[in-house]
Amino acid sequence: MSEFYENIRIHSTKSILNITISPHLSDSNEQNSFCSREDILGMDNPSAISDATFYHYKLIRKIALRPESKYSYMATALLVLTALYFIYGWIGLVYAAFGVIVMLLVHALVLRITVRRVDKLSAKRWTFRRDWPWIGPLPILDTQLSLFRRLHFHLFLVGCCIAGLFYPWAPSSLVIAMVYWHLWLLTPRIKLLLSLRRERGDGVLRLESKEVSYYHQ
Repeated sequence: MSEFYENIRIHSTKSILNITISPHLSDSNEQNSFCSREDILGMDNPSAISDATFYHYKLIRKIALRPESKYSYMATALLVLTALYFIYGWIGLVYAAFGVIVMLLVHALVLRITVRRVDKLSAKRWTFRRDWPWIGPLPILDTQLSLFRRLHFHLFLVGCCIAGLFYPWAPSSLVIAMVYWHLWLLTPRIKLLLSLRRERGDGVLRLESKEVSYYHQ
């Protein structure tokens, strides 16, 4: 009898996995199923999956990322490099390269520490991305909008403070490069947060290379 119930439980577990791993994006009238973040970390454990809690989210907004906007965004990076070269010479390009490396490290460190402090279970959802315009440490899985807002508020303040610490002793070209790269990396995310400023923070955000989707229960 115990083997019979065990087979039923394993069969139901496989069905849940199929639903969880393959959510579909469609029109706003269609619902999508997501697994809670605790269950994502325990997918290999059948007992954890059997106790999973599932939530049904509806697509509320879909923001398309136009190709021309991406190319304009990348063009601004070339413009600042050209400006630093004409003003400071080759040393300006060296400081520009050093500045972008420093700010990427600062962003990665601040987000890593903040995510672990605020929501440790979400740490595995974040990684380094290189798909325009998402450059730097960003979520690769669905993340809560309130968490995304909070993290980038801290990141904006800390990044400005780090650049300010270099001001008394670093060359002006390095300080300018650090401030610019800090704002340049955050610009697409700030624009996204402004467009979603009226949305509820308990919704779910999905970042993709061609579009951004916002879901809510």
